[in-house]
Amino acid sequence: MKKKGFILIVVVVLCVLSLGYNAYNSLAQEGDRFKDISGHWSEQAIQAAVKSGYVDGYADGSFKPDSPITRAEFIKMAAVATGEEVTKVDGDGWYKPYVERFKEKGVIPDIFPEGYAEPLQRYEMAMLSVKSTNKALKGTMREATSFGLIHGVSTTDLDTYGTSTRAQAITMIERILSVKRGDKLPVDKHAASKAEIDETGSNVGTMLGLKPKEIGTTWTYAEGVTVRLNKLIVADPADVDDPYMKLVDMSTWGKSTSKTDNVVVFANFTVVATEAGVGAADMQSDQMLTQLDTSDQLLLTDQQLTRWMQFKTVQTNEGYVAYALPKKIATKIIVFDIIGKQIKLAG
Repeated sequence: MKKKGFILIVVVVLCVLSLGYNAYNSLAQEGDRFKDISGHWSEQAIQAAVKSGYVDGYADGSFKPDSPITRAEFIKMAAVATGEEVTKVDGDGWYKPYVERFKEKGVIPDIFPEGYAEPLQRYEMAMLSVKSTNKALKGTMREATSFGLIHGVSTTDLDTYGTSTRAQAITMIERILSVKRGDKLPVDKHAASKAEIDETGSNVGTMLGLKPKEIGTTWTYAEGVTVRLNKLIVADPADVDDPYMKLVDMSTWGKSTSKTDNVVVFANFTVVATEAGVGAADMQSDQMLTQLDTSDQLLLTDQQLTRWMQFKTVQTNEGYVAYALPKKIATKIIVFDIIGKQIKLAG
């Protein structure tokens, strides 16, 4: 009887130890025991990802949230997270079944780089993420930012060609899963604006819901002198973080002009005078490149188009002209008088 009692005690102890180990292991798999994620900006996303089972940590108890992630690693994580089933293989080609599956589904387009062991760049992450939610889309940074999948690293920088970290990858995959569930993600307005400018030369879609027109158009001022519209940018004077408002000399802002009821329209022009244009009549930008339905031209602290151009020599002048415009007009149409012609620039 003593022997049986001893055996019973041993069994009970082993069960308790096993339960304790499993409980600890469960907590570790939920991300609660990683020694390097406490206080990290992605802590909650990492915990959710580990709990979901599409990523885990390292044997030393770390997660390495700021370590770069490769294209292969991200593709596998995204495939597992979205429920794709593949036949796993061992060895150096462990990632190939996931790549082939995503190619079959149209998530990986033909233009995607083939170096799967190389670090994943942010524009590639945007491409895969957008097409994971809707393969019919192109997978551009503009699409990714407009859906809230990609945010900027600052108000003026998308870090398009920067590499991605494990933490960023998990955050992206959690956003993919949210979109696939039908959730609407918060959008980084500045990131969406920057992506639209990079793609189209304008942000009127993000800021006003309009479509830009005439970007890239060239008009003739005189023989040998041309004016080209490069960009059309809208800024919000009520947004203290709007990067373009930093260009405005606010001493020229009208005291009675409301910041909440107006936007600022920046039009970037290039004026070129060739040899044939030497001797042409002077051009004043505040008279020849003006916005209709607005007040006087705003002065800028930087990047302003030369206000008085004298064509005594061959020259190229590039910069912005800027005007305040009431929102009630801006949300419908933006019209400029460009060297005597009324031109619709957005609508």
